[in-house]
Amino acid sequence: MTRCDVLVAGEYFCDLVFAGLDGAPRMGTEHMAEDLAIMPGGTYTMALALTRLGVATRWANTFGNDLFSRYVRDMAAADGIDGSAFTLVDRPVQRVSVAYAAGGERGFISFSRPAVTPPAPALYQTIDNSWLLQTFRFEPDWIDFVAAQRARGAKVLLDCRGGDFDLDTAGVETLIRKADIFSPNAEEALRLTGAGSIDEAGTRLARLAPTIVIKCGEAGAEVFGASSRFSIPSPRVSVVDTVGAGDSFNAGLLLGLVRGSRLDEAVQLAVFCGALSTTATGGRACPTAEALDAFRHQLAATRPDLVVNH
Repeated sequence: MTRCDVLVAGEYFCDLVFAGLDGAPRMGTEHMAEDLAIMPGGTYTMALALTRLGVATRWANTFGNDLFSRYVRDMAAADGIDGSAFTLVDRPVQRVSVAYAAGGERGFISFSRPAVTPPAPALYQTIDNSWLLQTFRFEPDWIDFVAAQRARGAKVLLDCRGGDFDLDTAGVETLIRKADIFSPNAEEALRLTGAGSIDEAGTRLARLAPTIVIKCGEAGAEVFGASSRFSIPSPRVSVVDTVGAGDSFNAGLLLGLVRGSRLDEAVQLAVFCGALSTTATGGRACPTAEALDAFRHQLAATRPDLVVNH
């Protein structure tokens, strides 16, 4: 049995990001980009953010024999992500997303095959994890996986994602009810609930899960619970890129909880971690534990009003 703080469950992606296009792509035309970046994506960023913070993490993900799988596996090794929970299969497992930007707008073309399935019991039953960081998949097999994790004693931090679904979609409410903490961003919370405000959305969601932490970008975070309701403001930083900020937020939250911090302290670490991650380019800009602690101490000296007292 392998002991760890967090098990991350979900698929990898290989992201190809074209920047500075001379026009919006359309059929029958060719456009030249000014820059191209290739980087791992999907739940890779979750695993990386936790690893950089020093949280003992296993990433349960399936890789194939294709070049995209090989690239992301090589990057994981270089970034120090523990690969003991990887499943390797002798066939292609291709998950690719092409992102392009032109005129201040973004577009995406993605490919993912085969279907994403949860970790097999033979794998996760060998891992004794305190927390599960779970992607927002509400298919029956994923709900069964989350239920099995809870039955084994793990707590669940449930992230969210964009998509054409809401609380009335089959499986969505069932999945949220299995979370100890549900952490959508503001747009996702409003879309899921159909609410007209964050307060209304948080109140509705708090009927489903014990703790709701809504990521509000530069406004910080709003927290809703059965007996608590509070806000954590975000410090001002020079934003370069917001990609991966939500993953860094989740990692900071889990760092605080693993350390035994109070909920308000853990959410503050989450807000600081998310803010720091926006000061560099791409989803791989998540900070280390040392950088996060230094940032907190700096704010304690310069902006004590932003720092929760221990």
